[in-house]
Amino acid sequence: MNQPFLVHSENHEAPRAERFLGLTDPDVSVSEVNHRISNNLALLASTVSMRANGFSRRQEPIAGHEVALALHEVTARIVAVGHLHRLLSARPDAARAEFGPHMRELCRLFISALATPGQLELVDTGITDCAVCATDFLPLSLIVTEVVTNALKYAHPAGAPGKLIIGCHRDSDGMIVIKVADDGVGFPEGFDFAVDGGIGSRTIEALAQQIGAVTSFDSRATGLRFELRLPAP
Repeated sequence: MNQPFLVHSENHEAPRAERFLGLTDPDVSVSEVNHRISNNLALLASTVSMRANGFSRRQEPIAGHEVALALHEVTARIVAVGHLHRLLSARPDAARAEFGPHMRELCRLFISALATPGQLELVDTGITDCAVCATDFLPLSLIVTEVVTNALKYAHPAGAPGKLIIGCHRDSDGMIVIKVADDGVGFPEGFDFAVDGGIGSRTIEALAQQIGAVTSFDSRATGLRFELRLPAP
């Protein structure tokens, strides 16, 4: 059986490889880094496939701006995965990582990619003690992505400037609590996100079940609030 290549100090290529991968532990296997990248890209590909399947089932013609928005979403997701791996590659053996700062940058990325200048202000209400399992990083990123994308699309249909409010903390029970809210119009009357939310709701539900998280939406006249509760690692 072939042994996995390890980055050892006696290998004259090791310093270069360590700088490229950001490895800090000389005994970390490159195959572990590749495995993590492969899994995350497969999960990303499945979410993109769900979007494509949604388009294929449409009976009416698809407008150009819808296609452009979908491609911008895919682009932002790819960039988000790249940002994620820059974070995790520094310690590919780490069991936990802070999600809060990544969440903040993720929201900034999507606002920059999908909103017009000045359309949406990002308000950070506090991101503290938000360490999660490294394997939960991408599912959480994709869940936040879905919620932020919905806010960008539907919170202010008339195009008025708005706010995206985010927060992440550990509560008294040790649960990680992630919040995303907007100051828009909320859900239409009688709208049930679990039933009427389409691909977005199915994506959030599947990813939340995968990591053992519980999600909820609270729609009011003052905006829509999303909350995710995850057992601490």
